[in-house]
Amino acid sequence: MRVGHGTARLVVVPGEPMGGYVDRSQGVQDVLDPLEVHVVTFADDGHRFALVVADLICVNADVVERIRTAVRDVGVASCWVAATHTHASPEAGCAPGGGVTPPHVGDRLVAASLAATGRAVATEREARLTATRTLVSGLASRRNVVDPPPMDIPVDTIAVTVGADVVGLIVVSPVHPTILPAANNHVSADLTGGIRRALSAPDRWVVVATGAAGDISTRHTRQGHGPPEVDRLGARVADRFVPPGPPVDDGPVAPVRPPVSRGVRLRPKLPAELDASARPIPQVRDGRIRQVLHQGLRIAREQAARQRSEPYEIEVAAVDLDGVTIVAVPGELFLELGEAIRARTADRAGVVVVLGYTNGYLGYLPARDTPPCYETFASPVSAGSGETVVETAVEVAVEAARDRDRSRRNSA
Repeated sequence: MRVGHGTARLVVVPGEPMGGYVDRSQGVQDVLDPLEVHVVTFADDGHRFALVVADLICVNADVVERIRTAVRDVGVASCWVAATHTHASPEAGCAPGGGVTPPHVGDRLVAASLAATGRAVATEREARLTATRTLVSGLASRRNVVDPPPMDIPVDTIAVTVGADVVGLIVVSPVHPTILPAANNHVSADLTGGIRRALSAPDRWVVVATGAAGDISTRHTRQGHGPPEVDRLGARVADRFVPPGPPVDDGPVAPVRPPVSRGVRLRPKLPAELDASARPIPQVRDGRIRQVLHQGLRIAREQAARQRSEPYEIEVAAVDLDGVTIVAVPGELFLELGEAIRARTADRAGVVVVLGYTNGYLGYLPARDTPPCYETFASPVSAGSGETVVETAVEVAVEAARDRDRSRRNSA
């Protein structure tokens, strides 16, 4: 299997709207650190798969399809597009239930993705993959819980090895990149950029994506709201990075196969679920939690006014790459649900890494028994939808692993 990496800057325009916070009132003023689009390609003589990761609040299905069409011109047969979910990026049409990408933002994202993909294809070389997991304390916790207990956050890393050298890292952090506050009007990759910088080396590229981060953030662990804190928490991840061991599978590399995907139909909230005004607001003393609860109630009332009855349709996908199975979910899956996918596929799909915010954006996918909070109010789908996504994710992960084994037997 050949692996390549390319990157391109994502241009921003002064004054354009910023996404990520309901209570944000100012557009882009300046740049703290450049927004980037990273592409990793995985190829053999039969197929080329590309993973595009962009420093944006979200990617909607419309721009995903545009990018997939564009990269076919450089030999990419299948493509995923993920957002890091930085809340210090231009607004990309991020709305519960999905939205339309602003044309000017979409045009720049497509151009940067195509440029980065071309560079990745040009740098491809024979490589193996190894997945490791690091538990990081003091990084983040459940954000809408007052005085949450300490957590060890599971950060997954896929190392790309050429010979004995690690030449690249794909890091998946299940943490909201929200160190910079709503008052900030300077674009930044936020936490994902801090991790990227901390792990980068002259002979090693780093891509940082966001996993099942729906209920996880640095709200209770951060010690500030500026660039120094971004770098401090990025360094915390790097300091606990576990160097990769030998490849997950020391047998022959299976052919690169197209991803396995399934359409999922999710029921919108029932009228009783949308009756936000009748719900008691939990009494909390934390000012920010109380503030976002009211924002969530406002979003719920807007959904009730639209009275949607038709189901939402999303794509859940999995791809197996050299024994590492990556699952893509187009929304904000809660960490416990991401961990459930991994646990339920452990004996059937090997190492599983879950990506959120990939191939579209539906919104929050909380667990069925999640207590009332901003995420449950803002979620566009009925209770239990998170578990439905988990069921489908398990199915596609297992099927992708079976395809790998079948391909390996056929090529032996």
